[in-house]
Amino acid sequence: MKKFFTLLSILLICSCSFAQSNITMELKDAPVRTSLEMIFKQAGIKSYVIENSVYGVISMNLSDQPFDNALKLVMRANTVPLTYTRENDVYIVKARVFTEYKQPTPEITLEQPKGIMFEKIYLNHIDPFDLQAVFGNILFINQFSRYTGGFGGGRNF
Repeated sequence: MKKFFTLLSILLICSCSFAQSNITMELKDAPVRTSLEMIFKQAGIKSYVIENSVYGVISMNLSDQPFDNALKLVMRANTVPLTYTRENDVYIVKARVFTEYKQPTPEITLEQPKGIMFEKIYLNHIDPFDLQAVFGNILFINQFSRYTGGFGGGRNF
């Protein structure tokens, strides 16, 4: 039983020494590189890389924030969007690169049937009665019955 309590106390002491401290800082028009270095130093992290593409200024007030949250907030507040990766316990901070996704457009070839002519007519704003006057009996009259107040034998709405 004594060994159990000794092991438990050792584990508790070790876990406290490896826990990252919370970040508290007040920044006003501070360079983001300096701000990131301050966050890493407050958290006790010695292995980090800030790439040369990281630049900008930030203004913020952090009060007792966990390390990960503080790091994300600084990156979000920067004038240039930033991101980080963690590889082999080394934090790498770099500028976020946005790639534009271009969806491939398929080539569509429409073959017109022989003997029939098609014409594309763009109708931005047209009244149903004007449309009926243009196309005549091609359109069904019952389609416009609710607009006409009963014209065509449909229900009135």
